[in-house]
Amino acid sequence: MTISTFTNSQLLNELISRGVLTQSQADSATKKAARAAAKEAKAEALNVLKAQIINAIVDAETAVFSVKKTSNSVGVMDLVEAERSQVLKALTQLTAAGVFRKVGLVGGVEKDPSEVNAFQIRYIYNRAQPAANEEAAEEVAEEAK
Repeated sequence: MTISTFTNSQLLNELISRGVLTQSQADSATKKAARAAAKEAKAEALNVLKAQIINAIVDAETAVFSVKKTSNSVGVMDLVEAERSQVLKALTQLTAAGVFRKVGLVGGVEKDPSEVNAFQIRYIYNRAQPAANEEAAEEVAEEAK
Protein backbone atom coordinates (compact mmCIF):
# COMPACT_ATOMS: atom_id res chain seq x y z
CA MET A 1 0.00 0.00 0.00
CA THR A 2 1.35 3.44 -0.91
CA ILE A 3 0.57 6.67 0.89
CA SER A 4 -1.70 7.80 -1.96
CA THR A 5 -4.01 4.81 -1.46
CA PHE A 6 -4.67 5.55 2.24
CA THR A 7 -7.87 7.27 3.26
CA ASN A 8 -7.55 10.15 5.69
CA SER A 9 -8.57 8.02 8.65
CA GLN A 10 -6.22 5.19 7.65
CA LEU A 11 -3.36 7.66 7.31
CA LEU A 12 -4.07 9.17 10.71
CA ASN A 13 -4.25 5.71 12.29
CA GLU A 14 -0.94 4.73 10.68
CA LEU A 15 0.74 7.92 11.91
CA ILE A 16 -0.58 7.29 15.42
CA SER A 17 0.62 3.68 15.42
CA ARG A 18 4.10 4.77 14.32
CA GLY A 19 4.26 7.43 17.05
CA VAL A 20 4.38 10.41 14.68
CA LEU A 21 1.09 11.80 16.01
CA THR A 22 -0.71 11.47 19.30
CA GLN A 23 -4.39 10.56 19.46
CA SER A 24 -5.30 14.10 20.59
CA GLN A 25 -3.45 15.60 17.60
CA ALA A 26 -5.29 13.25 15.26
CA ASP A 27 -8.64 14.11 16.86
CA SER A 28 -7.83 17.80 16.55
CA ALA A 29 -6.97 17.41 12.86
CA THR A 30 -10.19 15.49 12.23
CA LYS A 31 -12.30 18.15 13.96
CA LYS A 32 -10.51 20.92 12.08
CA ALA A 33 -11.21 19.24 8.75
CA ALA A 34 -14.88 18.78 9.70
CA ARG A 35 -15.18 22.46 10.66
CA ALA A 36 -13.59 23.54 7.38
CA ALA A 37 -15.95 21.32 5.37
CA ALA A 38 -18.98 22.64 7.27
CA LYS A 39 -17.86 26.24 6.71
CA GLU A 40 -17.42 25.61 2.99
CA ALA A 41 -20.85 23.98 2.73
CA LYS A 42 -22.42 26.95 4.53
CA ALA A 43 -20.74 29.43 2.18
CA GLU A 44 -21.89 27.41 -0.84
CA ALA A 45 -25.47 27.37 0.44
CA LEU A 46 -25.34 31.15 0.97
CA ASN A 47 -24.07 31.70 -2.57
CA VAL A 48 -26.93 29.59 -3.94
CA LEU A 49 -29.40 31.62 -1.85
CA LYS A 50 -27.98 34.90 -3.17
CA ALA A 51 -28.43 33.66 -6.74
CA GLN A 52 -32.03 32.63 -5.94
CA ILE A 53 -32.75 36.08 -4.47
CA ILE A 54 -31.36 37.88 -7.51
CA ASN A 55 -33.36 35.66 -9.88
CA ALA A 56 -36.54 36.24 -7.85
CA ILE A 57 -36.25 40.02 -7.59
CA VAL A 58 -35.40 40.68 -11.23
CA ASP A 59 -38.97 39.75 -12.18
CA ALA A 60 -40.62 41.54 -9.23
CA GLU A 61 -42.72 44.60 -9.96
CA THR A 62 -41.43 46.54 -6.97
CA ALA A 63 -37.93 47.71 -6.10
CA VAL A 64 -38.41 47.86 -2.31
CA PHE A 65 -37.75 44.70 -0.33
CA SER A 66 -37.43 43.66 3.29
CA VAL A 67 -36.57 40.40 4.95
CA LYS A 68 -40.21 39.73 5.85
CA LYS A 69 -43.27 41.14 4.10
CA THR A 70 -44.51 44.53 5.29
CA SER A 71 -47.26 46.86 4.14
CA ASN A 72 -44.92 48.81 1.86
CA SER A 73 -42.37 46.20 0.78
CA VAL A 74 -42.10 42.69 -0.58
CA GLY A 75 -40.62 40.12 1.78
CA VAL A 76 -37.65 38.25 0.35
CA MET A 77 -38.63 35.29 2.54
CA ASP A 78 -41.82 35.02 0.45
CA LEU A 79 -39.72 34.74 -2.73
CA VAL A 80 -37.20 32.10 -1.59
CA GLU A 81 -37.25 29.26 0.89
CA ALA A 82 -34.68 29.95 3.58
CA GLU A 83 -34.34 30.82 7.23
CA ARG A 84 -34.58 34.48 8.21
CA SER A 85 -30.95 34.64 9.36
CA GLN A 86 -29.72 33.27 6.03
CA VAL A 87 -31.87 35.72 4.04
CA LEU A 88 -30.54 38.61 6.14
CA LYS A 89 -26.95 37.48 5.64
CA ALA A 90 -27.51 37.13 1.89
CA LEU A 91 -29.11 40.59 1.66
CA THR A 92 -26.20 42.08 3.60
CA GLN A 93 -23.69 40.54 1.18
CA LEU A 94 -25.74 41.60 -1.85
CA THR A 95 -25.87 45.14 -0.45
CA ALA A 96 -22.08 45.13 -0.11
CA ALA A 97 -21.87 43.92 -3.73
CA GLY A 98 -24.01 46.87 -4.89
CA VAL A 99 -27.11 44.94 -5.93
CA PHE A 100 -29.19 46.60 -3.20
CA ARG A 101 -29.12 49.88 -1.34
CA LYS A 102 -29.99 49.67 2.37
CA VAL A 103 -32.23 52.46 3.63
CA GLY A 104 -34.55 53.28 6.47
CA LEU A 105 -38.09 53.87 5.24
CA VAL A 106 -40.37 55.91 7.51
CA GLY A 107 -43.69 57.07 6.10
CA GLY A 108 -42.38 56.75 2.56
CA VAL A 109 -39.37 58.95 3.34
CA GLU A 110 -35.90 57.47 3.00
CA LYS A 111 -33.58 57.91 5.96
CA ASP A 112 -30.14 56.66 6.89
CA PRO A 113 -30.40 53.09 8.25
CA SER A 114 -28.66 54.15 11.47
CA GLU A 115 -31.51 56.60 12.22
CA VAL A 116 -34.33 54.03 12.16
CA ASN A 117 -35.23 50.88 14.04
CA ALA A 118 -34.74 47.39 12.62
CA PHE A 119 -38.38 47.12 11.48
CA GLN A 120 -37.94 50.11 9.17
CA ILE A 121 -34.94 48.77 7.24
CA ARG A 122 -35.58 48.20 3.56
CA TYR A 123 -33.44 47.04 0.66
CA ILE A 124 -33.93 48.90 -2.60
CA TYR A 125 -33.03 47.10 -5.80
CA ASN A 126 -31.30 49.61 -8.02
CA ARG A 127 -32.87 49.15 -11.44
CA ALA A 128 -31.13 52.30 -12.73
CA GLN A 129 -27.85 50.40 -12.96
CA PRO A 130 -28.85 47.17 -14.71
CA ALA A 131 -25.36 46.51 -16.09
CA ALA A 132 -23.78 46.69 -12.63
CA ASN A 133 -26.54 44.53 -11.17
CA GLU A 134 -26.15 41.96 -13.96
CA GLU A 135 -22.40 41.81 -13.30
CA ALA A 136 -23.03 41.33 -9.57
CA ALA A 137 -25.61 38.66 -10.36
CA GLU A 138 -23.14 36.88 -12.62
CA GLU A 139 -20.48 37.03 -9.89
CA VAL A 140 -22.92 35.56 -7.38
CA ALA A 141 -23.91 32.85 -9.86
CA GLU A 142 -20.24 32.01 -10.45
CA GLU A 143 -19.65 31.81 -6.69
CA ALA A 144 -22.64 29.49 -6.40
CA LYS A 145 -21.06 26.99 -8.82
